[in-house]
Order: sequence, then structure tokens, then C-alpha cells
Amino acid sequence: MVGTYRASNSAELKRRILNSLMVSGDRADLLAVAKSETDPALRRHAVNQLGVSGGVDELMQLYAAESDAAVKRAVIDGLFVSGHSERLMDLAKAERDSGLRAHAIQQLGLMGRERTGDYLVSIYAKDSDAAVRRSAINGLFIQGNARALVELAKKETDPARKREIVQKLSIMNSKEGNDYLMDLLNK
Repeated sequence: MVGTYRASNSAELKRRILNSLMVSGDRADLLAVAKSETDPALRRHAVNQLGVSGGVDELMQLYAAESDAAVKRAVIDGLFVSGHSERLMDLAKAERDSGLRAHAIQQLGLMGRERTGDYLVSIYAKDSDAAVRRSAINGLFIQGNARALVELAKKETDPARKREIVQKLSIMNSKEGNDYLMDLLNK
């Protein structure tokens, strides 16, 4: 099937072949296309299909060898689609590019507080990069994790960052958040 893929000039046919490779579970060929495809859209589609097929090891292999930020971003999205929060946490810890790190953290926020809430709190505490910290706050907000946001707000010494957390709490309509807001108002 990869021979047909390479021989074709039709982007639509190539997308269909990539979809077929995903359905058949042919991760090796998906990885080969993800590594060699020159069309950025088709390359991202191959990466996405790897994620849908559960090709976590292949995605991690691709991420380690890749220098293109757009492809790395697609790998992060593929890991999200495959539901592998542990691997996303690994990438968020190890990635040097703050934009990619922030994107991984954003995806972790979409994975639910039981799986990633504690990690988002820890990354907020450990990482000083503004984009990463903002992603952690947004992730906790998306999770509805008012308890964690209240704890972060209580510890936060930067007035602008604390205001950002309080703003999120003000629209969450949670008992924990509302109690904290009342305490702030009564001071």
C-alpha cells in the first residue's frame, strides 16, 4: 500500500491510504510516511493516524528524531488522542521549547483532573516560564479543579499571576472557589 502511496500525486488518495493504514494497524508504514512525507498536511495526518491507532512508541520515536516544531506539535496531539497522559507528562518535563511544553501541558489539562491534576500543580510550582504556567492554570480551569487553583492562588506571590487565577475561580461557580473569593473580599 505504501508503494501506491508514494506513486500517487493525489493528496486525497494519500489521505485515504493513511486512513487505511490506521484501520489496518500498520504503524510501521504510518511511521515511515510520517518520517518521509514532504507535504506538511499529509505528514501531520500520518502522525495523527499513528495516535489514533495507539502507536505511542512510534510517536515517541518520531518525536525524539524530529526537529520540526509543527510535527512535534502533531505528535503531542497524537499522544493526546491516544490517551497517554504519562508520555505527555514525560514530554512536558523534558522538552526545552516552552511553546511545545505549554502545548503538552494544555493537552494534559484536557485529560481530566484524576489523571493529570496533580501533575499540573507540580509543573506550575516547578516551572517559571510564563506560557507554561498559564497553560497549567488553564488546564486546571478546564478540569474544573477549583481546589488546586485555590491552593495555587494562596501560594502565589506575583500579583498579576494571582489575579489570573482569581479570575478563573470567579467564573467557575464552585464552592471552594467561592469560599476563597469571599475570604479575599473580607480581607
